[in-house]
Amino acid sequence: MPTGAEVQREPSIFLFPADDSDSSSRAFEWMLKSLYRDGDEVHLLHVIPRIKFQASYGVPAVDYVPQIDRDKYEALVRKAEEFIVRRFLSRFPADSKTTPIVHVIKSETDTESVGHIICQKAQDIKATIVVMANHNKNAVTEFFMGSVSQYVMHHCRKPVLVTRGI
Repeated sequence: MPTGAEVQREPSIFLFPADDSDSSSRAFEWMLKSLYRDGDEVHLLHVIPRIKFQASYGVPAVDYVPQIDRDKYEALVRKAEEFIVRRFLSRFPADSKTTPIVHVIKSETDTESVGHIICQKAQDIKATIVVMANHNKNAVTEFFMGSVSQYVMHHCRKPVLVTRGI
């Protein structure tokens, strides 16, 4: 054990599920200030719920949509990329040794599906920790729609930190 010298640590791998909300932005800033160290790897994950996909096409959310309008789908992806740059990448330290990795995934709309994708991505990238925002839904909304953070806390095999009240 070194005496008087800083102990070297392995770089951490953060998975940050990102959405276009103020609570998500605040959680990301908190993570950078409180947990991130230069050299750590940051993965931003955004899931495009199929309800947005469905609304974009005006058809039911099914596994196969004939004659998909690629332009509309690509517009949803561009919109996600734009808020990720605006809310997250622009706040990342400019002098960092690493650059965040961005994952944009289209998925089902229910809490379990989105939560499952987060848990699976944490396994795939061998995340050290998943850091995510709590969106402070009221009890009725949470009962009917569920909570992605609750799902992730109960099912993820990696440590999960949920920020509240930041």
